[in-house]
Amino acid sequence: MRNPVALIAGPSRQTALLMLPIVVFLGIFFAWPVLLVLANSFGGADGWVSQYVEFFSSNTYVRILIRTITVAVSVTALCLLIGYPYAYLMARTRGKTLALLMGVVLLSFFSSVMVRSFAWIVLLQRNGVIDRLASWLGFDGLVLRGSTFGVSLAMVQVMLPFMIFPLYSAMAGIDTRLERAATSLGASRWTIFYRIWLPLTRPGIIGGSVIVFVTSLGFYVIPGLVGSPSNQLLSHLIYSLINTTLNIPLASASSVVMLVLALLVVLPAMLKINVAGGAASHFGGDGIAASYVSRWLWFWAGLVTILLLLPGLVVIPLSFPENRSFAFPPQGFSLKWYANFFQDRQWWGSLLTSLQIAVLVTLTSTTLSVFAGLALRRASAKTKTIIRALVLTPRIVPGVIIAMAVYGMFLDWRLNITLPGFVIAHTIMALPFAFIPIAATLEQFDTRFEQAAASLGASKWTTFFQIILPLIRTGMLTGALFAFVISFDEVVVSLFIGGVGLRTLPVQMYSSIANDIDPTIAAASTMLLLMTAVLVVASTVFNQRRAR
Repeated sequence: MRNPVALIAGPSRQTALLMLPIVVFLGIFFAWPVLLVLANSFGGADGWVSQYVEFFSSNTYVRILIRTITVAVSVTALCLLIGYPYAYLMARTRGKTLALLMGVVLLSFFSSVMVRSFAWIVLLQRNGVIDRLASWLGFDGLVLRGSTFGVSLAMVQVMLPFMIFPLYSAMAGIDTRLERAATSLGASRWTIFYRIWLPLTRPGIIGGSVIVFVTSLGFYVIPGLVGSPSNQLLSHLIYSLINTTLNIPLASASSVVMLVLALLVVLPAMLKINVAGGAASHFGGDGIAASYVSRWLWFWAGLVTILLLLPGLVVIPLSFPENRSFAFPPQGFSLKWYANFFQDRQWWGSLLTSLQIAVLVTLTSTTLSVFAGLALRRASAKTKTIIRALVLTPRIVPGVIIAMAVYGMFLDWRLNITLPGFVIAHTIMALPFAFIPIAATLEQFDTRFEQAAASLGASKWTTFFQIILPLIRTGMLTGALFAFVISFDEVVVSLFIGGVGLRTLPVQMYSSIANDIDPTIAAASTMLLLMTAVLVVASTVFNQRRAR
């Protein structure tokens, strides 16, 4: 019987050894807990399928399931309709214009989900920005907080970058000579789009739609804060079954239903496209050669920019009021909420905890991703597909399922409310994001450098540290940045495995929004926005200088 590691990693012994750390890590802390959730779903005194019978026999549960699917489909469709023209414009521009358009998307992508959730509460609440604007226009008012439409709108804003990136990655690789040839043969713009652009961008459409749909299925934060109990989604049902009724078998069955829905979308897509893609390699590139762009496309890009950035900017004025209030516009001016952030042990302590966890997760995720990337470039084509699928699997599993699975295993292992537990759980979530840019950089690495070093007598370790590592530094820094941001912003897993003794900043922000009216969260949000803006600007400037 063949070694199981060899079956996974392929015939190369080096590939197997390089993949061993990540296989062991994901096998113990991801695959096994998910299998336990599957096993628990068949528990119960009334038979092994009793939990599924109870789920589908309940009109309430079925309505929640249908509502979840409807919201996920509508959010995916809206992100595609809104993001496709914007990505097309990005592919049509270059230089500083492309950097500006890309910077807008990156700023939105890296902005904390909690910051944007808080912003949407301010926008959609009674006497909020949208309600006051509707009244000023002569309408009776428009309170969207607590409505399914309000939840969908906020989710679209959060998920839009996840659609734009794959679309742009696909468009940036299109040979413009095809379009020029079609034009010279008399093809109309619609014919060019339908016969050339649509088929060639199909991988980006499928990839972006899969990511947005699967993430929307398990979205927890915005539906919980912007929505209401009357329109809760499946993720909140799972959380309430665990924390309120302690019905683990039914919660497990609900999770399996969600997982099956995700796999029904993901598996067919994986057969058609390379899920790892080369998206990272296009970020900061020059795009397609510039040509005529319609004014309407620029107008649309302006609207998308407003959608991506304006909600986050709303929170800045709310960090300076004199009184405890989320009313907009705020009354008075005071810096006491910033002082409160640094004086309150809960706020300041949660920030230090998040930073500590994020640094450790960044080191762990980057190291594992480098090993997996090195294995990828040594593997055969078939083995490469297996490696990518293995490393990216946590990305295609809804976050609430991972949170529940890890929570159950950590209870037995006493890792809940511990620093190692947080690092392990966050690494599972961050690993796919770190792997993609690192793997893309390693696949572009010229192996002749490695061969030349070997011919000169350099050892494998010397070659790795003095040649490979410096040349893949940019990809590693990008992967490390993604891992740090994903860990720092993680909410759902942290809610499950955390507690009063160990709380991250996003969980502190979530608790503040849900249980109190404290403008300190606006101060925290403003500082996070400023940090994100500095990070994105520095990254953009660095990429432009490197391109020269």
